[in-house]
Amino acid sequence: MKIVLLSPPVSTPTVMPYSLAMMKGVLSANLDEEILAIDLNAQFHHNEFSEYYNRINDCNKEEYFQLLEEFVKKTRSVYPNISKDVIKGEKPLGFDKILKTILGKKPDLIAMSLTYNSQIFYAKALIDSLKEKGIKVVLGGPADYSKIMQDTLILPSFEQLVTYLESLGAKKKEKEETIVDYSDFKKTHYFTKNLIFPMRTSSSCPYKKCTFCTHHGNRKYEFMDLNLIKKAIKVNNMKKICFIDDDIPPSRLREIAKELKELNVEWWCQLRALKQTIPLFLELYQAGLRSVAWGVESGNQRVLDYMQKGTKVEDVALVLREAHKAGIKNMAYILFGLPTETEAEFMDTIVFLDTNKENIDLVSASVFGLQQGSKIFTNPEGFGVKSIQLQKRTYLGDKISYQSESGLTNEQAKALKKKMRARLDAINSLPKVIAHCKEQVLNY
Repeated sequence: MKIVLLSPPVSTPTVMPYSLAMMKGVLSANLDEEILAIDLNAQFHHNEFSEYYNRINDCNKEEYFQLLEEFVKKTRSVYPNISKDVIKGEKPLGFDKILKTILGKKPDLIAMSLTYNSQIFYAKALIDSLKEKGIKVVLGGPADYSKIMQDTLILPSFEQLVTYLESLGAKKKEKEETIVDYSDFKKTHYFTKNLIFPMRTSSSCPYKKCTFCTHHGNRKYEFMDLNLIKKAIKVNNMKKICFIDDDIPPSRLREIAKELKELNVEWWCQLRALKQTIPLFLELYQAGLRSVAWGVESGNQRVLDYMQKGTKVEDVALVLREAHKAGIKNMAYILFGLPTETEAEFMDTIVFLDTNKENIDLVSASVFGLQQGSKIFTNPEGFGVKSIQLQKRTYLGDKISYQSESGLTNEQAKALKKKMRARLDAINSLPKVIAHCKEQVLNY
């Protein structure tokens, strides 16, 4: 049996897809079958935007980030047309080349991983064509593919996929260690100066209390074996790593630092700004930590308490200062416009960022959007939200709108953020495009 694993277009291709690499690792550890992983998204961009790739090797660091900004702007201008073409029943850009790649591998089964909602449209077009040719397709991943499932089998976990393949006759073998496997991906297809590998050290989130968040999916938080992570780093020859965990507790950070110190790697991660992390900064830096994206969210304590972030404004400032002193580049995630946030509270965050700008290298700001499954969505009255409305969309999940009992409307928050854009940009010492491709801080 030939099993082909796919990551469809479209998303910015600066890193290899972790989900596909892990899927190959799991299947290879359990099955004695031919397994191939193809990053169609990276291939699509390499095919359609080759003029940008041709310029990477000859540019220095500053020129690369200017080129990356051009690349992101150009590619994102094309993505809406792909969605429109699929909705109209037409072939999206580059479709024939992508389909030819898949069929040329002569798969018996396709397993498609959808991480981003932006992949839904191309996936829909591919699934329809593959089914016409009698090729089985199974879907997985965190994206909302509920409207393109049709008769497609959904297997949310790697273990379920293994069981399903065994039911089709795939040969089992004595289980081996599961090592994340990036070997199938073409390195030249990634729009990056030096390869940066995404990795996980855990599943879900250790905190799971933020009222706006759905990333954890209410799944159990579990550590991954650090010995296997070390082996994956060595086998895949990783020099730069972005750990995509939603958060990492201080005690676990110390364990990770001890394991990574001997490997001479540089890494990035995402954390809540907790005082308990401060004593670790020097040790973390010596183990290769070069940048952290901090979940700052707000500079107003009432808003932080509303979102149940579990942090204190004064502690966040202290964490940013001490991390900066240790040589760590600080990225600040900011979330404006939560229900009930007032203009004065919005401006508290601007003042907080201004006050601490010497310790902040990049601001990554967004405006709140209500998500199904979040605490605010499931208990709107408890968080000052009313009149939730769902607007049907063709292939994406329903668009959610709402009214807040007090504070800024969503539109007002967006307008105020736009008004503050120059003030926010003035804080940045890193290229602004890194807010879109966060792992690229390791190439700066």
